[in-house]
Amino acid sequence: MNYYQNFKATHNLITSTFINYSSASPIAANTVNNTVVLQNKLLQRLHNSLSFLRYQIPNPPQVGHDLDHRFAKLVNSHRMESRYLINLQNYQPRFYAGSQVSVWHRLPAVRRSSVLVLLFLGRQGELRVILTKRSHKLRNFSGHISLPGGKVDYPLESEFQCSRREAEEEIGIHRDNRFLKEKFGYEVEELKVMPTYLARTLLGVSPCVAFINWSESKLGSIEDQHIGNIMLNPGESSSIFSVPLKDFLQPKPRRYELKECLKQSYIKTKWAGIPWNLRSFIFPIHNDNEVRWLEEIQDLSSESEDETQEDHEFGVRTRNCWGLTANILHDLAEIVYTGEKYYDNILGEEDLIWALIQNGQMQTKQRSEFEKKLINNTKGCSFKECMSSEEFINLKNLYSTI
Repeated sequence: MNYYQNFKATHNLITSTFINYSSASPIAANTVNNTVVLQNKLLQRLHNSLSFLRYQIPNPPQVGHDLDHRFAKLVNSHRMESRYLINLQNYQPRFYAGSQVSVWHRLPAVRRSSVLVLLFLGRQGELRVILTKRSHKLRNFSGHISLPGGKVDYPLESEFQCSRREAEEEIGIHRDNRFLKEKFGYEVEELKVMPTYLARTLLGVSPCVAFINWSESKLGSIEDQHIGNIMLNPGESSSIFSVPLKDFLQPKPRRYELKECLKQSYIKTKWAGIPWNLRSFIFPIHNDNEVRWLEEIQDLSSESEDETQEDHEFGVRTRNCWGLTANILHDLAEIVYTGEKYYDNILGEEDLIWALIQNGQMQTKQRSEFEKKLINNTKGCSFKECMSSEEFINLKNLYSTI
């Protein structure tokens, strides 16, 4: 989280106020102290005056005759917010330079990784996503909120094969659907591979979206839906939990109250001269809406570790989902809940990764001197150093529209 903290510290109040968007749930409004409310009164007035720019969440699409039979059965059997997954099924990812395949397949295996975005229906029929808090024993991104995932094991390992294997290692959900169905009455339905995102460690990250598809015998009661094999790997994660996917819509739609997110914020910044999205979503650690099979898993996070400003602000222990994970979940939420309105948006950093590959970067496990400067956020470092001015300007314009 060093980058996030350094970023906040080095941007002055005027700049941050101008480009920062934030909103909070009613819970947050009740717990935030009066000083903070007064400080943000002017911003809140401005935000309210621009409320007409915000959108409403469309109704879920209907199950059409052209929908895949297996997927139609999944939606019809689960109902509730699962109908919004039709938008995801209809989404056609936009890859680099008009390619039919992701830039992920152009990277060497040592620079490929994938994450499993595992969705399921919660107690109120809402779509929820499983997240983990990375162990403090890990070298990279220790203590961060993340999606289960990691690097590929071998060059021919696909995006879903990698993410399913990593999920099995990190949270115990077996990669074999036949085993899951026979033992626990559910399958992990693989839905969509999203465009590739660029991690700050210069890895290509492929988000693989899946859904927990319960057998008919388990659909009668939420209490019958119990994943007995989910578990914590202390070497990888210190906690497993879930949050509503809809809370990642940003800016918050009209007539929608955040279900559990205490506060969300957005800052448009730059990384080495290229526009970059910095999002943050604050959730409480203790949550009455959590499903039983996740509540039963012991949280290994220390009560005293990572005490944050938000903990003091809201008077409860909180988790901050920010950075790459936040960007992935924001984009997915927009696709799922707004459908066609978001289909043409540029997701991930496919074109940036392709430009880096073409200019000799992201070739080996060892980071180049230029890549080391990028990772360390060296002052004055720019992507312009490794590509032509024309390429740099084109990328700058491309990502400034996001």
